[in-house]
Amino acid sequence: RGLREREWFVTGKVLPEYFSDDFKFEDPDVSLTGIQNYAEGVARLFGEDARCEVIACAPRGEEIAVDWRLSGSVRVGPGATIKPYVVHTTFRVRDGLVVFQEDAFSIPGWQILLGVLLPGLPIPEPAPPV
Repeated sequence: RGLREREWFVTGKVLPEYFSDDFKFEDPDVSLTGIQNYAEGVARLFGEDARCEVIACAPRGEEIAVDWRLSGSVRVGPGATIKPYVVHTTFRVRDGLVVFQEDAFSIPGWQILLGVLLPGLPIPEPAPPV
């Protein structure tokens, strides 16, 4: 039922009971409030073949760190396949619920875009399989 099975980072199939009513999300491109907004945005962005493969998950006090490999397609413009890269997600927890999620990418945004526009280029180098 958790992240590994539901892959909610790419499906939007979150378990709302894990999240605070005042949940906030940030990554280098997006900032939003509310777990429903997050779930709907993720479901709209990623294609059916998108995958979230967890590499590591570790609690750190009031935080939980998750490293995961993102692969598959996105529904941007006519749609595109992205070269796999690693995302580092930090959850902040308060009273047993996630109040904040921040995602950081292993490669800069311009390399993600370049990999979509010119997939034959050797950059970015795809993240290795999990």
